[in-house]
Amino acid sequence: MNDLHHPQNALDLHQWRSKIDSVLGTLVTALILYVPFSIGALNPTAEVAAALAALISIILILSNIHKYTQAIPKPIKITMALFVIYFAIGAASYFIFPPAKNSLSNIGTSLHFALFTAIIMVMLKHPPKLTWVWLCIIGGAILSGLHTIYYGSRGAVNPILFGGISVFLAFASLISWSHFKSHKILRILPILAFILGLLASFNSLARGSWLAIPPLAMALMYYIYIHLDNKKRLIIPLTALSIVLAGTSFVGWGKIEPRVNLAVKEFQKYFAGESYQTSVGYRLETYKGALLVLKENPMYGVGVGHRAEAFANLKTRGLLRDLSMILNAHNQIFEDGIHKGLIGIASYLALMFYLLRHFYKQLHNSPIDAVGLMLIVGFGTFGLTNITFTHGTFNTFFIAMVAIALLSNTTTSGLTLDNRLAESPDHNA
Repeated sequence: MNDLHHPQNALDLHQWRSKIDSVLGTLVTALILYVPFSIGALNPTAEVAAALAALISIILILSNIHKYTQAIPKPIKITMALFVIYFAIGAASYFIFPPAKNSLSNIGTSLHFALFTAIIMVMLKHPPKLTWVWLCIIGGAILSGLHTIYYGSRGAVNPILFGGISVFLAFASLISWSHFKSHKILRILPILAFILGLLASFNSLARGSWLAIPPLAMALMYYIYIHLDNKKRLIIPLTALSIVLAGTSFVGWGKIEPRVNLAVKEFQKYFAGESYQTSVGYRLETYKGALLVLKENPMYGVGVGHRAEAFANLKTRGLLRDLSMILNAHNQIFEDGIHKGLIGIASYLALMFYLLRHFYKQLHNSPIDAVGLMLIVGFGTFGLTNITFTHGTFNTFFIAMVAIALLSNTTTSGLTLDNRLAESPDHNA
């Protein structure tokens, strides 16, 4: 017993604890970086990695609360609060309204936003190296593209989610070009990732992901513009992007054109009163139902999991056509409005606009902030035609990327890649 209290033994024990903490903290960061790398082609391993990261984070925080709750930057604190509020509003509806069949599962899906708090606190003390962040983003886009080409598939997850994730990773990869531009070989990777990420999106046949291409392209061009000393030179990256987009679209045109033409026809049929039982028709009818539900239940909605009942009630009153086969509102604002009313919509818009404003204001500081801006622009666009925060896969990807992007000011690269590569024979050749 006396040996345990010996100063040297106590010091050794402290050092061992510190090493274990460091190893586990680094593991949490590695697991979160694995999410963008693997979620399109290797899922469910990405979701398992995120769950494991959350579990380890909770254990680390409980074992050393003082360390992990100190010196948390204000933007991260605000984001943590907004995420917890968003989750809490949904969870509260379980106690306000009678539980429905899918209430708990729907609430459980948004648990990611509460677990984000533990993950970001640990990653803040163990930030990732910038080079590894870029390689995981680039690797994710490349893997997604290769997966659809080799297997002829629409992705390893729901095709709609896969298309959205792939197109985001494609544009995010281009931001990394400045990090690798000094190396003759590695600077090709961002361009390759962009092309393969776009192809993955086209092969997914997810039209909602294609809608995100214009706003993501504008975000990219704006980031490039503010970092150009000679603003007139914007024409160079703009032309290059247009050529690559046109070329990639040409390759995938055989899949793009039929889907676009079909959407136009379905839109026309719905408003002509011919048929609503199409992909576009169901969405438009669902939006109508969502507005009717909000009109009748503006403040709190009808409760999480009660959408089907609310739509059935509207149908019996002759206000809505049959939507019994529809599983969600196909729009994130309407989904939150149906389940949580204007309070739910406000909580969604608050977290999205706060993050949008934060990343926009930080664009001059770090390229990772541009990735964060693209993430919010992309998810905001995806949410117009699909739900984003009621899918476990989308939530896993979203919180992982928000955590990575918020750490931009603490992300380190050790010895910078450029310095190391400047000494390499390849660079000096």
